[in-house]
Amino acid sequence: MDDANRATGEDTGSHAGFRDPTVLTKWTRIFLYAGIAVALVSAWEVAGGLQVGGGEGSREGRTPGAIIWLIAEIAIGLTTAILVLAWIFRANHNARQLGAADMHFTPGWAVGWHFVPIAWFWKPYQAMREIWRASVNPSDWRAVPVSPLLPWWWGLWIVTSWVPDIVDWAASGRLDEAGAETLEAATALAGRVLEIPLALVLLIIIGAVSRMQAAHYRSRREA
Repeated sequence: MDDANRATGEDTGSHAGFRDPTVLTKWTRIFLYAGIAVALVSAWEVAGGLQVGGGEGSREGRTPGAIIWLIAEIAIGLTTAILVLAWIFRANHNARQLGAADMHFTPGWAVGWHFVPIAWFWKPYQAMREIWRASVNPSDWRAVPVSPLLPWWWGLWIVTSWVPDIVDWAASGRLDEAGAETLEAATALAGRVLEIPLALVLLIIIGAVSRMQAAHYRSRREA
């Protein structure tokens, strides 16, 4: 698949020309901060459930306020995911407009690999790594070292997205109902807590890439 991406590497994307990322970056960051707030509140709620000896009670007899909160939580999470993917598409496209040649991942595949089973464990990270390097130095992006922020971001994403479910599944047949509920609440709490540094690292990456690309674009226009 990388060969196919490379074969279209000369394409400038579906929209020719550099596209100002300011508004998209702003809204992506706003919703990432909103996600942090959601994670804090949710972690507090789950921790409270653990303290009273369970975690399942909050699912029974939800109040209207709890239902509204759940809908808001889902809406913020979904909107954040859409915005982050749109930002990845835009950042890849803009890197090409700034002169990054022979990139392995097209804008479409930089997003698309997030939805391909098995490959979603490493391809999106490789695409983001390429975006970072091409944003630092579009003319010689292969020589640019990878920021340590990127492995941290991807490692946190893998942990928060997969580890809680894997742990719950592995232990489901070994615990009684009460123990399974407690474990599920504990893994949910850990996942919520780790979503906070995940969002913070992604905020730094998005801000840095957007600033670097904007600086390259301004210097080209002024030259």
